[in-house]
Amino acid sequence: MKTFIILFCILAANTLLAQEPVTFRIKADADLKYAIPVASRYRYPQFKDGTVSFLNGSSVNAKLNYNFLLGEVQFIGNVRDTLSLANEQTIKKIQIGENEFYFDITHRYVEAITNNPKAQLVVKAMFKVGAVEKLAAMGKSSATSSIKEVNNISNSNSSMQKLTSKGDVILSKEKTYFLMDANNRFYKTNKSGFLKLFSDHKKEVEAYLKTESIDFNEEESLKKLLSFCNSL
Repeated sequence: MKTFIILFCILAANTLLAQEPVTFRIKADADLKYAIPVASRYRYPQFKDGTVSFLNGSSVNAKLNYNFLLGEVQFIGNVRDTLSLANEQTIKKIQIGENEFYFDITHRYVEAITNNPKAQLVVKAMFKVGAVEKLAAMGKSSATSSIKEVNNISNSNSSMQKLTSKGDVILSKEKTYFLMDANNRFYKTNKSGFLKLFSDHKKEVEAYLKTESIDFNEEESLKKLLSFCNSL
C-alpha cells in the first residue's frame, strides 16, 4: 500500500511539472528575455532541423524554432546567435520536424493542425498582454485598477524590450484558430466561415451542424467538422 502511495505521488508530481504554464506575471521594468523561461518561450525544447521553402522554388535547411513571445520563427545563425526569419512574404512553407508553419501578412505565423489538400485547420499561438496592473500604495500592484495599454514587447526582428509600465504585466499564451484553403486564404472558424469555405456544400454542412454538437471554440470539435467538410 505504501509503495502504491509513493508511486502515485511521484507520478502526480511529474504530471504537475510537465504542465506548461500559460500565464506569467511580469514585474515592471523586467527584461522579457529573462522573465519567461526558455522552455515556455519556444514551441520546442531545442531548435530542430527544419526547412524553409520559398515561393520561387528555393529552400534552405536550418535549426528552427517558433518563439511564442515574438510570434516569429527563429533560426540559429553562423555565430550561434538566435535570429528571426526576414522577408517572410517570400516564404511558402516552413517545416520544423513533423510540423508545418505558414506565414500570412495579416495573421503572421500559423501552425497546421490538420493536413488536407482542400482545407486545413491552423492555429496562431502567441503570448498576449492580458492586463497591466497599476502600482498601488507602497509600490504594490493593484489588479482592481488594471489597464490594457502597454508598450510593444517586440522592437524589431528578434528583439525584446524592457516593459516600462507602472505595474506588473500579465502575459497569457493564447491560441487563435483559422481555416486555411489550398491557396492559403484564411477563414474564421465559425459557422459562416465553414459555409463560406465550403460554399458548394452549404446544405450538407448545415444539415451536419443540426445533427452534431459542434463547439467552435474547441479544437477537437473543429477538427471533427473540418474532417466531414473535407470528405464532401
